[in-house]
Amino acid sequence: MNKLSKALLAAAGIGGGATAFGVARLLGDMVVEGIRSAPVAPDEPDAGLVPPAAAPLRSHVHTADGAELNVLTYPADDPADTSDVVVFIHGWTCNTAYWNPQVNHLLGKRTIVAYDQRGHGESRLGRARPTPERLGADLEAVLAAAVPVGRKAVLVGHSMGGITIQAWADQHADEVNERISAVILESTAATDILGRHGLFNPDRPAYTKPFERLTGVLFTSTPLPLPQSEIGARVTRAISMTPTARGAHVVFVDEMVRSCSPIVRALCGNGMNGFDVRTGTGALTVPTTVINGTLDRLLPPVHSDEMAGILHGVGSLYRHVVLDDIGHMLSIEASAEFNAVLDDVLEHAASGGGKAVAQPAATKAAKKAPAKTAAKKAPAKKAPAKKAPAKKAPAKTAPKKTAADKTAAKESAAKPAEPKPTSDS
Repeated sequence: MNKLSKALLAAAGIGGGATAFGVARLLGDMVVEGIRSAPVAPDEPDAGLVPPAAAPLRSHVHTADGAELNVLTYPADDPADTSDVVVFIHGWTCNTAYWNPQVNHLLGKRTIVAYDQRGHGESRLGRARPTPERLGADLEAVLAAAVPVGRKAVLVGHSMGGITIQAWADQHADEVNERISAVILESTAATDILGRHGLFNPDRPAYTKPFERLTGVLFTSTPLPLPQSEIGARVTRAISMTPTARGAHVVFVDEMVRSCSPIVRALCGNGMNGFDVRTGTGALTVPTTVINGTLDRLLPPVHSDEMAGILHGVGSLYRHVVLDDIGHMLSIEASAEFNAVLDDVLEHAASGGGKAVAQPAATKAAKKAPAKTAAKKAPAKKAPAKKAPAKKAPAKTAPKKTAADKTAAKESAAKPAEPKPTSDS
């Protein structure tokens, strides 16, 4: 072996060692954070998390690549009910049980559909790589099978479920208005989840920067088993919830996440790498609500702000609701606030669902100024005082349609509270 070969091998060894060290430092910090966090406090059960009292109608939807999707339908108590069907789509490593607080809340009032995404819960994986495009096609298969002809659906998606909705809209842009009456995008994203998460220690050393993306890929795509342990529950809380999350919520989420097959977790995590469904976001031309927590580390608020901006641009943003001190598992950790938003969306859809366009919280102030300026410049120079009212009307009306609903504070399961939206601006 000549000197050049030896030098190259040595450099490769050093580079590989540096990479391994950087990745280990980033992942190690995440685990250490969980270990050092407070124990999961003993807690009373949360009645909202129990399985629904009424047994669902169970069906299976088969796809061309061999997946079998487990679909649960909870009919309305009134057999003559023709209201919109609520379809719940869960996120990565979750299953239909994620929606227990919402199914329990709506049970009997209207028809509810929830299904396990491929490979999750009681659904079979299939042969195709579980990309957003594939998951969007799965949603289409469920809608075709579970929503009666002539009735519309309200789509509610969490995390990967929200990505699924946007992918479906991209594939069926010309059918969105015809088949969907409203959408809720909870704790989700439209692109670049590996480049904009908040899992790493903010005080991490600079030398770890080149290894952050690789570490993110390994975190989402490695099929490591997740054994049950107190430390494991703390790590789950640190990643997906908040330090003050109720013990009952932490235990529920930890058990649900661990129930997901490591292979499925890795395949779906890998399938999410590098996706971009922003054209699908813009294809959601029905009133769409974006809701997120300020302490979401998996998909931080920047993602919700981006989606809200796109929706505002196409005139379909109904509300952008931000819950202070809430993490990624928002509709579990703050179920009362989420259910209140859900009720509002359903009521709005039932009333005709006009596009009450809201404004992204991050751009609220910036967008107010042009409206006021236009109102001042619009009147004719000869009689500005008398002609101003005719031009001011749009400026006054517009703020009523432009709202960034901010709901502060975390929900205590013992004393549910309604969200507190800010006044329209």
